[in-house]
Amino acid sequence: MFSFFKKKYHEPVEQQRQDVQDEPIGHLAAAGLDCDELPNAAGSFGRCADNPIPVNGLLGTYKWLGKLLSPKGNIFYFHRIGSMDSQTAEHPIDAYECVDMTGEFWDVLFIDMYHPRRSNKVPDGFSLKRYDSSTGDLPFAFGVDIFCENFPYDLPDAIEERNGLPAFARRVRAKVSSGDFIRPDSHAAKLKTLAAKIMSIQT
Repeated sequence: MFSFFKKKYHEPVEQQRQDVQDEPIGHLAAAGLDCDELPNAAGSFGRCADNPIPVNGLLGTYKWLGKLLSPKGNIFYFHRIGSMDSQTAEHPIDAYECVDMTGEFWDVLFIDMYHPRRSNKVPDGFSLKRYDSSTGDLPFAFGVDIFCENFPYDLPDAIEERNGLPAFARRVRAKVSSGDFIRPDSHAAKLKTLAAKIMSIQT
């Protein structure tokens, strides 16, 4: 009886299922689990390959990461580091490095895009923008599904070339050129450890 008051973070499930139909992995995503978290997951949600964030395809990845907010309510820039095996997922997991627009919060999030809908759950400390029925979930974000060697400074060019979004690229370029985006030592160490597990880096 209280479902009316439940927070809504994404488009209706029917729309999410429709989104993934035209993608190459559409048939695999349609056959995936309808869940917020894998039932056999292990480790911290979203922060390890054995407990990835379920989403619906590449478009679902963009939509989910595009709604992600830092502990202070800022949006994130992101790029795909690569993919890796998981002990709990049937298909390879994608690792995305993220930094909020202030350069303060850095993290690596693990995405499993072989599902029919996007998770309503977020890693500890994060939040998601509420769903706005007047605009829907935007099919683009401030990030790319390829590797940026000098992230986030080369992200604007990648957004323009990969996604064809010059206006988004200009906004990111203006922000990163005036900011101070330095990876914390602990985050840099995590990336170094992950490098040995990466199956592929898309360039």
